[in-house]
Amino acid sequence: MLKNWIRKVALTQNLRGEDYRVLLLLLSEADGTTVEISQAEIAKHLNYQQPRVCRSLKNLTTNKIITKKWIGGKLVGYRFLISEENSI
Repeated sequence: MLKNWIRKVALTQNLRGEDYRVLLLLLSEADGTTVEISQAEIAKHLNYQQPRVCRSLKNLTTNKIITKKWIGGKLVGYRFLISEENSI
């Protein structure tokens, strides 16, 4: 499954370099298939402005690579969409 997910990410045509940097940071902070990190923390680690991080997260979400993780109506992090149905 993970191999197929990585292949899907690699073959996604409309990801930019900053999207991959955000994704790599999320993966480095992950506990399994989830990561609890704020956009502000991502921006700080990558020395990006928050709108840039927001754009990358939106692009990763739109391309079904990640999804937002909500608890009690509050955004607390992200989940990686690693499953057979999302694989190429």
